[in-house]
Amino acid sequence: MYSFTKARPKPLFAEDTKLWLIFIASTAFLMIFFSLFLWAKALLYEHDITQFNIEIASNKKQIHEFVKKIEFIKIKKTLATQVSVNNDLLKDGVKNLLDLIPDPITLTNIKITKTSLYIYGITPSKEIYNVLLLPPLKSIFTHTITHFYQMPNGWYRFESINLLKEEQ
Repeated sequence: MYSFTKARPKPLFAEDTKLWLIFIASTAFLMIFFSLFLWAKALLYEHDITQFNIEIASNKKQIHEFVKKIEFIKIKKTLATQVSVNNDLLKDGVKNLLDLIPDPITLTNIKITKTSLYIYGITPSKEIYNVLLLPPLKSIFTHTITHFYQMPNGWYRFESINLLKEEQ
């Protein structure tokens, strides 16, 4: 047999088969690369999620501490307001009490508690005390007890104990 064309070696894969193999290999490579990329991103996201959870726990702890501090500050503010109001009331009460004291009577000591008032002083006579100071004290307090001690000059030293009825 004789041929007009010279024999050529036959390739293992045809041109179109090589082209298909290149496309399949590149697609497989791209899929593997993309899956590795997604896996790496998933690891990074898990790490980020862990960090965010730690940060969230820290922030919740800080929020809880701030809430405690705010409550403490609110309590302190309430107490300060109460003290201020009580001081104002006490100041007004002392001013009103001192306004009750008539000019002839001199006070030497005053002791105030929640339910009592102790007044120590000097008066020219028992009548002046009984007329000028005793009625306002009786109108404020439920029990008023007064002891007089005569001094050598004729004036009287007095001790007045005034009690409020304790509320139950």
